[in-house]
Amino acid sequence: MDLNASLIYMDGIPSDSNIPTSIMRPVTRIEVEGLPFLSQPTTEPQSVVPSPPEPNSKPGEGLHFTRLAKGNAPPSPVERSGKIIRGQPRALSLPKIIEGKTAASDLIVRKESPWDTCEKIFECDLAGTVAVCVRRSGRRALCAVRQYPNKQADKIIETLRSIHHKNVVSVVECFHTSNSLYTLGKHQPLTLDHIVACKAFPDQQQLAAIMSQFLDGLSYLIAKNVQHTSLNCSSILMNLDGEVQIARIDCCSIRPPGKIQSSDLAPVGRVMMELMQKYVKDEGVVGLDNLDRWRSSSAAIEFLSATTSASSLEELKKRLLTETRWATGDLIGLAWFALISARTFYSYTPPSD
Repeated sequence: MDLNASLIYMDGIPSDSNIPTSIMRPVTRIEVEGLPFLSQPTTEPQSVVPSPPEPNSKPGEGLHFTRLAKGNAPPSPVERSGKIIRGQPRALSLPKIIEGKTAASDLIVRKESPWDTCEKIFECDLAGTVAVCVRRSGRRALCAVRQYPNKQADKIIETLRSIHHKNVVSVVECFHTSNSLYTLGKHQPLTLDHIVACKAFPDQQQLAAIMSQFLDGLSYLIAKNVQHTSLNCSSILMNLDGEVQIARIDCCSIRPPGKIQSSDLAPVGRVMMELMQKYVKDEGVVGLDNLDRWRSSSAAIEFLSATTSASSLEELKKRLLTETRWATGDLIGLAWFALISARTFYSYTPPSD
């Protein structure tokens, strides 16, 4: 590079110099000939951006791509996954679209233990014994794992594949080992037993919210010719948003199709009675021992009375549920109070090092 520059400074100039004072200040002169940044760069074939083809050119003519040159950077190390896969390799579980099944009706059944996928935190009694777990990878949400004996596996899988309703407990996937069947679903922290156990009594609006969802789920099961043999407050789940679901799928069996029977209505009366007075009368008697609390809720009393004489679930709904406007949000305060105040039996084993 040819760069000539000269600087003249006022410092060091003798005071008796004949140089005019008008030029006694810093002066810089730079000759720019030969500077590289003003010269035309050389064109490299590897950095040319291709021009678009002419309008009249034929497809494929006049369009040439040149690969851009890049530095030879060292390959980046491969990041390790946060989950260590144990056990046998998994089979892909894609919806069976070819067979005409939808993703909602296709239940995933894995031939492996659930403990490679889930980490158990504790066990408790929520419509039967349930292991409350967290997934080892992915979205770290709580989930519920239930265990059934292997002899019930085929029956439970068949039932789960045929039932899909918002007011009946759902299962995301199953794990089938040589000894047991495990189902994995969303964790619901309450049953109606918690509502009964807490000191609060649901009002008529809250009763309508609970019983309407319960009857919707029960009507669906009956329409599917499924009979639940253990319907009570302890087998009905509820979450903190006020959503109610019938659980204990292992207690379901096939019922003969036909008209609804008194045995189908009996659980409705027991659940309603227990919610209204915290206990059930002996020998299957339906009624209330203290009417003072419900004198202003005539629709609730009529509904309870109709459980012994109604000919259908639709007739029951007209007694209470069509007269009272409700939403699941009406149950949020009651649900949280029950969670805080009611005791749940649990089992906890500290993890080993």
